[in-house]
Amino acid sequence: MPINITLPNGRTVDAETKQGANYFIQDPSGPFEFFSQNLEHVQQVCDRVHRRRNKTPTPQEINEISLVYAMAHALAENADEDVFAKIPEEEIRCYMEHVLFQMGRMSEDNSNWARTGNLRKYHEDMMLEGLIGLFRHSAPTKLAFEMDFFEALRKFASAPSSIAADPAETITMIVANAVISTLVFKEELPTTAKAFAKLESSGMLEQFIRLSVVNPVTSPGVLKCYDQLNACTSLIQKKFTDDQPCGKACKEILGRSSLHLHPVVSELRKISSFTSFIEQRADLPKGMKDGYKHCRKCNKLEHSLEFQRGLQKCSRCKSAWYCSRECQVSDWKAHKQYCKPVSSSDSKVLLFNEQTVYKFIEKNYISILKEIVKVSNETGIRKGDLLLELDFFDSHKNGTGAPALQTPPQFKIADSKGYFEGSRPNEPDWFYKSIDRKCYEGNIPMYVKIMKDTYDRLTDFHLLVLVRPPNNVGLGVYRVQLQSPTTMNHMFSQETIDAATKAIQHEDFGPLSALFGESSDETRRLRLHLGGLPSEADIDRVRALLNQNFGASFRLSTDL
Repeated sequence: MPINITLPNGRTVDAETKQGANYFIQDPSGPFEFFSQNLEHVQQVCDRVHRRRNKTPTPQEINEISLVYAMAHALAENADEDVFAKIPEEEIRCYMEHVLFQMGRMSEDNSNWARTGNLRKYHEDMMLEGLIGLFRHSAPTKLAFEMDFFEALRKFASAPSSIAADPAETITMIVANAVISTLVFKEELPTTAKAFAKLESSGMLEQFIRLSVVNPVTSPGVLKCYDQLNACTSLIQKKFTDDQPCGKACKEILGRSSLHLHPVVSELRKISSFTSFIEQRADLPKGMKDGYKHCRKCNKLEHSLEFQRGLQKCSRCKSAWYCSRECQVSDWKAHKQYCKPVSSSDSKVLLFNEQTVYKFIEKNYISILKEIVKVSNETGIRKGDLLLELDFFDSHKNGTGAPALQTPPQFKIADSKGYFEGSRPNEPDWFYKSIDRKCYEGNIPMYVKIMKDTYDRLTDFHLLVLVRPPNNVGLGVYRVQLQSPTTMNHMFSQETIDAATKAIQHEDFGPLSALFGESSDETRRLRLHLGGLPSEADIDRVRALLNQNFGASFRLSTDL
């Protein structure tokens, strides 16, 4: 629908066209003062309507109010970005202040919005929808963060007990466009992580999550916003646990079976999966919440707090650890090829990715062990030449989640040399070769070198791991070693693999029991999942409990 405006020079332009919007903003007859000149009258009309008992505007009043909102929407949607940026900041501020005031009024208990969760046509909905276009531009978005706009939007969204689909979609798109603008206007706006932190502290992030599932159809902008949210791992760690508002909102939505196929739910599943990994770190000793580290040079690993605190971190890449200055100096020739400076925020992302890998392997150790035994027997390849491939990125957005986070989790055990020698036959499709050839050709030489270097530094205790991280930025190459907390034996040594092979193929659990302890929890779990019968000691434990608690009279094997 055209919005024809007559300018002081007598020319009429249509603001719903690019040419008209650009000319209106750059009108040579004088500076842009449209909002400041018209909003005073609009506010007077709004005040008059508000004083009425039924607070219902007449058709004429609706037209007077809607014109300014429609104009703001048209200019934001149609004007070129560089032209829109010429609107004076005080004009944008004038409009934002008016909107904030009106949102406050509409949040009152007796308002139509608070009672119905729906917007009146042509003026209330136009005011809100205009913000979608405005937040595609730098100046309105910057002012929104400075003026605590999202605190007011949170109160506005919280006023009704339930919200209709259309306004719910409008509110989520307002938030999504503000977040996406932080990616487009990086120099003018706060970082995306800071924008999410601001949304969370104002309570608007929780409302965004709840409102994003009201409408069965989700806009691409909202899904892109969730992509960025999933990359803010520090925020997820702190604010998406079950005792936090955002975490509670996620848990509530994931518990509703009617939303199982909603596009947003797959994004929330990823967040929930990551928080569960984080919460599982609670069993680590105090001061070791980041997991156990080992020396990159000599592979020394001790679980003691003294050793872990004494490890020295490479100050450039923040991902290599050394037990002494001598180890760090002697390793520099090899390490410097891959040592890239990273920022503090990037370092946290890398740490989170590494934690995710370790917790996955700890949680799924028996499944990985069985697959290593299977592949080793089928191919004749020893454990030291096998690689574990993990994919934590949901590339299909089909609601099933990342392969490594599915139930049961998906992973691959393969010949490690097939990833970095010859034609690299085991190279996964997600090496970008079928997606972005230029990126693939630029990055693959580096990752091949890193895999080869990591492979060359493996000991009998290590397992080589290749990972696509949750944010799909780069790849992760790790050499992982786990130790039994009972006997401190290495859980990926060739001796352990051979013992597991005997248990699986011949039901001989003697070697595994010797490695992990006859009565240890690890041995019990291995017997249960590898197909073995309970040990005599475990059966005795059950006999003793039945005798003690239920008056049974079973004889223990030690009495025979």
